[in-house]
Amino acid sequence: MNHPSQQQQSVAVFAIGVPEGFLRELSQAFGSRFIFVPVATEADLREQAGRAAAPIILCGDRPGVVSGEAIVGDIPQWHKTAQGILLIETNRIVSTLGTPDALRDFRYIGLPLDVFAARQTLEAAAEVAALRQENQTLIHDLERYLVTLRGASEDRVKQIAQERDEYRRQNMRILDSIRNAERIQRAILPSEAKLDALITQYFLIYKPRDIVSGDFYWTHIVKDEEHTVFYLAVADCTGHGVPGAFLSMVGTTLLNQIVAQNPRHLPGTILEQLHDGVLHSLRQTSRRLEIDDGMEICLCRLDDSKVTFAGARRPLYVVSQQENRRWDLEEIKGDRRTIGGGRKREGWQYTNHELELPRGAMLYLTTDGYADQSNPQSERYGARRLRDKLCEVAPMTCLGQRFALEKEMSQFQQNEPQRDDMTILGVRLPIMSAAAMQLPSGAFSVTGNLIL
Repeated sequence: MNHPSQQQQSVAVFAIGVPEGFLRELSQAFGSRFIFVPVATEADLREQAGRAAAPIILCGDRPGVVSGEAIVGDIPQWHKTAQGILLIETNRIVSTLGTPDALRDFRYIGLPLDVFAARQTLEAAAEVAALRQENQTLIHDLERYLVTLRGASEDRVKQIAQERDEYRRQNMRILDSIRNAERIQRAILPSEAKLDALITQYFLIYKPRDIVSGDFYWTHIVKDEEHTVFYLAVADCTGHGVPGAFLSMVGTTLLNQIVAQNPRHLPGTILEQLHDGVLHSLRQTSRRLEIDDGMEICLCRLDDSKVTFAGARRPLYVVSQQENRRWDLEEIKGDRRTIGGGRKREGWQYTNHELELPRGAMLYLTTDGYADQSNPQSERYGARRLRDKLCEVAPMTCLGQRFALEKEMSQFQQNEPQRDDMTILGVRLPIMSAAAMQLPSGAFSVTGNLIL
């Protein structure tokens, strides 16, 4: 799903107490998107960052002088709109900063470096900085305008000041609401920590274009005395940002309800019921409403070595090693009908594709954001190039695959703005971890850090 966006500019990040080697690693990882400016002392930091409207400050420890936590904590005392990001070893995060719930409101980059997590942290800070700079520009413009109104009545001057203050309050309320929506969406999506416990080998690239995403991924486990069945899905909702995020929550809720009521449904039947659920949830059966939003989805049911797939305008990519030791990719196409976005289709059924796959085979569930991304020359990355890349990286470890795909996109995209939400979920067979196999009998939806 293609969407236009504005050109992104380079963002300066003032770094204090950050080793030179780590700054070089960051610069290599993010190209010219972020320019890291090292400063030696807190006095230099205040002088240089003080000239910026909404600076981003990366704080590490200064051995023998002051800790990174102290620098971050002191920033609000001398700069109201600056944002501090703490550079900290991962094993110190909870003991230093508090509980995981408390960390949701605190920006940090963990060590050793996770490029994907660091990019998300820096991009979120850059987005907030841009909004704060816009606020500062508006405030300055209004203040200049106030100067021209010296001859106006006192009531008119007060009115303009009130309008300025109200605009600032509204802008901050909107930003706070979007941040709260992000937390809610993150709470609904399965956490990577929980996926780590349930899936033997996998990787996830989940990169919203905006703060919240129209993409979502979903998992569900059904277990009885004889079988453990694992459902996996990746979906792309109409739009991105807040509208797409609302629809993603509708999709997640409906999938949980459908599988909880009928734990043994095949993917095609689940998609048919999901389509009907979206129609009724958005009242698309009413002629009075013109809501044509929907979603594209790739849904798999894994039972030992057997994989059953159904798709709504999304394929499943399967890469496996052949007898000649060569890795080949097979694309299993989904049906050319979306979920929702129209009237109820009597008699229509989504196709179930049953596959028997060898151990070590890779499954890739994707949205179209990665393939649709363009570079500064307006060249689209393309689905064919993505298929070739997946076939190339499949023999690697899942962690290696994720880094290779992120590096590939970073080098291709350069400074071009992200067009759409990106999601790629790759899993290697067999999928079930020991923890998943030890679950009691029942149906379990994986939500946030919980198995419900």
